[in-house]
Amino acid sequence: MNGENITLRRATIEDISSILEAEKSVAGTKIYFGLAANPDPVKEITENIFYLIEKDGKIVGDVAYEMKDKNHAYICALAVSKKFQGQGIAKKAMQMLLEKLKDIELIDLVTHPENEQAIGLYKSLGFEQAGGIMENYFNDGEPKIRMVFPKPH
Repeated sequence: MNGENITLRRATIEDISSILEAEKSVAGTKIYFGLAANPDPVKEITENIFYLIEKDGKIVGDVAYEMKDKNHAYICALAVSKKFQGQGIAKKAMQMLLEKLKDIELIDLVTHPENEQAIGLYKSLGFEQAGGIMENYFNDGEPKIRMVFPKPH
């Protein structure tokens, strides 16, 4: 398996139920808040650039980013349905997303400091932790760490 036959398809508002289904399988823990818990998921989907992660044509997750400005992309979502985890899907999806963002100067994201699986994934892709733990980052009582994808100079 190892992430083969993985594609990214730009999500539309019609895909909201598929996105929420993937997100609900991993949301609700302190380490991943998720779109499913967002009071306005439609706004999130329309204001950010969402992709459905498909494996062999089946939706297995999503990945999204927000353009903060013309040179700064903030990765705001990555979720793979629980039953598809451990197959290299998230890594392949992130590699594909980073390829789409290759001309962007600054790419960053935040994650929970206890989300060891995500931190390991991001480090394997070349992300580095920037700064220390930021307490109550989303006003949800949970800490986050910021990770940055360094560009070669």
